[in-house]
Amino acid sequence: MPPYDARGEENQGKRHRAVLIGVESYTGSRNDLPAVAANLRLMAEALTAEGTGVLDPDDLVVVPRTGGPAAVDPLVAHAALRAARDEATGLLIVYFAGHAIVRPDGGDLNLMFTESRVTRDRRHPFVDTLSWSDSVMPVLRKARADWVVVILDCCFAGNALASFSPAVDQNFALLTAAEAGVEIPPGDPVAGTEFTSALHRLLTRRTEGAGPATFTRLVTGVREAMEHLRAVDGHPWVPDELRHGDDVVLARAKGPALPPPVPGPPSVSPVPPPPEAPWWRPVADRLRSRVPVLSRRVSRTTVFVVAGAVLLAGAGAWFLTGGPSGAAGPCAPPLELRVLTDPDLLPTVQKAADVYMARGQRHCRDVNLTVYAAQATDAVAAFRSSSLWQRPPAECPDSGDCPRPQRDVGAQPDIWIPAALSAWRRALDDGPGGGTAPASVSAPGGASGATGAPEPAGESAVRLEPLGAVAYTPMVLAVPESMPVAPAVQTGHPLGAIVSALKAAREEPVAILRPDPEGTDGALLSTEALYATDAAAMAGLEQTMAQALRPMPSTAGELMCALADGTRNGLEDRAAVLVPEQTMARFNLPAGDPGRPSCATVTLERRVAQYPSDVPVLDLPFVQVTWRGAERDADDRARAVRDFHRWLSEDPDAQRQFTDDGFRGAGPDGRPAPPRKDSPLRAGANERAVREQIPARSGETVTAASLTDTLRRYREALGPGRVLYLLDNSTSMTDGRVWEGQGRAKDVVARSMSSLGPKDTYGVRLLAVKKGERATDAVPFGTYAAPDGARRAVAGAPLADLDARVADGIRDGLATLREGPSDDRPRLLVLVTDDEDSAGIGKKARDALVADAAAAPLVRIVTVSLRNGGCAPGGLDDRLGEATGGRCLDLSDDITTELAAEVAKAGTGDAQ
Repeated sequence: MPPYDARGEENQGKRHRAVLIGVESYTGSRNDLPAVAANLRLMAEALTAEGTGVLDPDDLVVVPRTGGPAAVDPLVAHAALRAARDEATGLLIVYFAGHAIVRPDGGDLNLMFTESRVTRDRRHPFVDTLSWSDSVMPVLRKARADWVVVILDCCFAGNALASFSPAVDQNFALLTAAEAGVEIPPGDPVAGTEFTSALHRLLTRRTEGAGPATFTRLVTGVREAMEHLRAVDGHPWVPDELRHGDDVVLARAKGPALPPPVPGPPSVSPVPPPPEAPWWRPVADRLRSRVPVLSRRVSRTTVFVVAGAVLLAGAGAWFLTGGPSGAAGPCAPPLELRVLTDPDLLPTVQKAADVYMARGQRHCRDVNLTVYAAQATDAVAAFRSSSLWQRPPAECPDSGDCPRPQRDVGAQPDIWIPAALSAWRRALDDGPGGGTAPASVSAPGGASGATGAPEPAGESAVRLEPLGAVAYTPMVLAVPESMPVAPAVQTGHPLGAIVSALKAAREEPVAILRPDPEGTDGALLSTEALYATDAAAMAGLEQTMAQALRPMPSTAGELMCALADGTRNGLEDRAAVLVPEQTMARFNLPAGDPGRPSCATVTLERRVAQYPSDVPVLDLPFVQVTWRGAERDADDRARAVRDFHRWLSEDPDAQRQFTDDGFRGAGPDGRPAPPRKDSPLRAGANERAVREQIPARSGETVTAASLTDTLRRYREALGPGRVLYLLDNSTSMTDGRVWEGQGRAKDVVARSMSSLGPKDTYGVRLLAVKKGERATDAVPFGTYAAPDGARRAVAGAPLADLDARVADGIRDGLATLREGPSDDRPRLLVLVTDDEDSAGIGKKARDALVADAAAAPLVRIVTVSLRNGGCAPGGLDDRLGEATGGRCLDLSDDITTELAAEVAKAGTGDAQ
């Protein structure tokens, strides 16, 4: 059939859209991409060119908006995609130019935006990005457009092809700037990138007899135009594509013949901006304007002599007048102090440092403070192998787990302000009982790590001395005001009792949320108490939290902002969050209050603090850091450090920086002071939300060893996991036409395997066997470098003219998943069936099966029922999910997407 033509008569009444996304500016370590601006212009021209363009200018949606800020937010881009998807009924084109990144195994292509960053969270390493497989393809698969065309001009663009999954009857084409695994040059600021400029030429320079530029012709043309080019590292530069459907016109033919396209100009480095004009430039300009005749008559040598005299005179005048400000002498370079702090504390500590540097300043600054934050676990690990800060390892092991404190944390600090003294104890921990070392000793190296593996090699090169607390804030469970909870449990009870009371008081489920415990000290201390509430359900709790907010917020502020953004209203209504009291108090403030965070919205319900008795108060210790080999200015540095501490803990202006942000000040006795009258804790919005005095805590049982064990359990709970699929291969599956094809049994199993990584253990069993026989292995239970072989095995799985032994398969599957080490790693059993053979399981056998499923250690069961109503309440599938914290999916769900998400809770692969 002829290619689809958006300009064709039959498509005149349809709506067409093109979303052009270009990310030129990046924060952090990513280089800006000035060629992207040219790319957006070229693509807009190519699609709307008079005579050849297939779209009108009004059909274009450009992100960022022309004339607006260059920064691009992934939420804005995602919203533009969804809007265009809903509007377009004819042709929908999506174009992206910018940075992109993949996991080490090449999976999970993520498009990067201005604020995108990479974290050390193994499950969700990419923040403020859009995952091609999880965020972009699911949106476009639901498009109503006749044709969808996506063009990716970014590094690793070809990796998107592995997750190309259009709907069954969808016309969809994907064109990528290069093959999988290939990085491409940044392009030219004027001419654009090589790939996009080649597309522009091919789409706009159509000869009269060449016919329209269809997608297939464009692929051939762009490959030919770029065959002489090389990508990064000399790799062949070959654009790649996949297409589901016939063909689509992307440019119409018109006009006289034009010369063949010529290669674009070679990429050149952008010209750097001119340096800032020096102080003497205005003087020189005035002098030049006043002696025009002289300037025409003197020789070049005279010019240099006069210029030198002017410079010397200017320098002398500057010195005598005390510099540009006219002060009484030049300023010596200030002493540089670096302050490392917890991410939850960064805004407040930075504010205090700014006030300290500006205090009483008339001319010269004596100290300059640089404040920065790092993940709490990274800071502790760096101090425990502190010599690597001074002498990084020459090479990394094959695993890539290479300790580099300068990379993971930053420059060597002079001051460390963690959120809790327990972090200092962990830094000094030299064994299972850790935390007993006196302040005067150095942090020992070679301690055992949180995962059971050896800590990074390195020895002590530092002395850590706590000088006292600078402020306080308790950790609270912040509960929505509309959520009933007995006042009697607000204080004096452990976290488990408070959570139990919350759940007992409401019929709807309660979501307990907390930031990443690797990120902040407060989140780690809360996690320790949280695990004590129900050790058996801990793994399921972590998987549920990881799924509720992906990626898991790194700080308490990020967590509250995520709930306030309006996209998770159902979660926000039932979420009790573990955050510092000061964070909750600031988010409770009304609109217009200067202390209210900028991300707070009316969506976020006011919350009331519950004070768990088993979570320690955050005491913000000030730790002096002294480095071996830094003796040259050691005395001056020590005096400056202690002066800053004295100011922070004693000066009213310093304390006000903390109390204005909702912290409790440090009293004269070193204990928390009552809130000031102007504190957010005393605001009307918090009148009944917080307590004036911090309730008493139970005996401090938190040790360095117990926190290390909590981190180990947290990491295990998030993978690698153990996943076993039970596949009903009885002939009724093909009778019901649910065995093969897109969205059918074998397809959903194979696609969900993208959620599994090389460290996960998984397998597939076929349930149709003779009575008394065990299920057969289509994929033996084990680990696999990649899921490709397992996918092929599932695709080739045979039907059997036998009944599916569902109950036997579930019992054997549970036993398999519970074998091996009794750790906290996630276990998942996936049953895919048409439920025909489940009907024969009697009530007594069903009850026994559900009881077996609910036993410890926890194995979540997710059932995929390939018949209407398969997840009816009270049915076996529903009861298995209810008993294990799992789920039942049936034809009313998007089974392919939802199953991949469920497997991702246990797996460590691409769909994370």
